Amino acid sequence: MTQSQDDATARAARLIAGALNELSIANQENSALAEEVSRNRIAMESLSQRFEQQMAEERHQRRMLAEQIAGLATSLDRLVTHLEGASNLMTELVERISSPYAPREREPRQTAEPGEPLFQPGGEGVSLVVSAVPGFQALMDIQKALLSMEPISSASVERFQEGDSRIQLHLHSAVSASYIANMLGEATTHAFVVEEARPELMSLRIKVIS
Repeated sequence: MTQSQDDATARAARLIAGALNELSIANQENSALAEEVSRNRIAMESLSQRFEQQMAEERHQRRMLAEQIAGLATSLDRLVTHLEGASNLMTELVERISSPYAPREREPRQTAEPGEPLFQPGGEGVSLVVSAVPGFQALMDIQKALLSMEPISSASVERFQEGDSRIQLHLHSAVSASYIANMLGEATTHAFVVEEARPELMSLRIKVIS
């Protein structure tokens, strides 16, 4: 073999070796690319799974929240119904308690007998002493009965001791002692008699007789 043929053979061998080397590098790069694609695919699948799981959890939470809101609305409806019932019951109870002292439907009656002196409104009011009061509850009944009378604007208990009570009355119209005694008898379960009436001194004394 000649020198020129040897050189040609050597160049061919070098070219073949270079091509094989490049092919090997290309195969390695393709393998790395394939691995990168595989890793990306796995990451995308994992991300998709997490996203679907999160969406499922959010749907579950929204469903639970809707159920809780519906339950709360039902409880509120029951509470409102209960409160309305309690309010109606309380109103009825108050009406029953106060009805004995509410103004009765009746013809207007005279607040004094002809010629009887009247207690006039103004000043410090009328000092009313009620004696022989059988107990504290009876005193409360008397006070409520006084407050139900048209001529009387206020009735304040100032003293209660050993059956005697002093009540300060304020009037917004003139009234007689007999009117007060009679109205107390109608509004309570007791009977009353006027012991002393002094309109000029704004002093009145009434006794419970039964």
